[in-house]
Amino acid sequence: MTDTLADYPRRNSLNALRLGLAALVIVSHAWPLGGFGPDPRIGGATLGEIAVAGFFGLSGWLITHSRCTSSATAFAWRRFVRLYPGFLCALLVVAFGFAPLAALLGDGGYVPWDGVVHVVANAGLYITEWTVGQSLPASAYPAWNGSLWTLFSEALCYAAVGLLVGLAGRRATPAVVIACWLVLTVLAAVEVDGGRAVADFLRLAPFFFAGATLYVLRDRVPLDPLLASGAAVAAVVALHVEPVLAALPVAYLALWLGARLPLRRVAARHDLSYGLYVYAFPVQQLVALLGGTRFGVVAYVLLSVLATVPFAAASWFGVERPALRLRHLLDPRDAADRLPAPTARHGRR
Repeated sequence: MTDTLADYPRRNSLNALRLGLAALVIVSHAWPLGGFGPDPRIGGATLGEIAVAGFFGLSGWLITHSRCTSSATAFAWRRFVRLYPGFLCALLVVAFGFAPLAALLGDGGYVPWDGVVHVVANAGLYITEWTVGQSLPASAYPAWNGSLWTLFSEALCYAAVGLLVGLAGRRATPAVVIACWLVLTVLAAVEVDGGRAVADFLRLAPFFFAGATLYVLRDRVPLDPLLASGAAVAAVVALHVEPVLAALPVAYLALWLGARLPLRRVAARHDLSYGLYVYAFPVQQLVALLGGTRFGVVAYVLLSVLATVPFAAASWFGVERPALRLRHLLDPRDAADRLPAPTARHGRR
């Protein structure tokens, strides 16, 4: 009998896949940050946008599972400790570490108040202060951490799933989640005008809710290599026609890769993907400032990855993992971040 998404393996390669997606964001950003031109694209999306789409598809699956198997309070607390401490630390490191160093190395200027303004303005996850005073040189890309714009939309997706599951109840949740995905897809395709926050949310939320849709339909969706191949083709076609239509195939392909890639031991215990994502952009700015772009884009990418890994590791071991130890504080019986066990009908208990 064919496996379905309900049989998703507990031991999977999702952490390794997320690490690869974070690295793909670094590759994409290397062009504008290094002065090599615009990001490489596939159809209407950059490589970085495609990687973020994969992130959001996986997040939709995992977060919906988390909410469907936990109380609202425990769910909200766990999402907070996973997202916010690492984010706030990244703001502080940029404001009081990277920015003064860049001003010292380049032709910019810095005073501590600039760092305070940067942290306070952005502390609510919605990024409004992209620079830290005049710390970046005039020739640099005009933002210290252009990757952080996605986190506000991610938090909104968490809140949306948290509320929808609570209001809809167990029986109605699948229909409500699928309806949300369809409505968001239509709104994104017609480009509803509601300001930057709405535009950002509509760029990303359909991918999140595509992952959520696959979760609520997990008993009916096969985990099949032919379907994964079809999803890959459909995603490429959609990216050339209307990128938001790639949401469901991208989410399915990401889940299939997470289940089938033989990389279960990579980052299995230590997930550096979030740290790699939130620190790569400012590290790339510093590497460019130090002259790392003169060796070409490939060398610049390699230098950027190597230079970011220590920050990602420090974020995981010093901030994220200690914060995660508090995730069951409100409900120690909660096990919502674990994937569901294979169903008994397949004889795998």
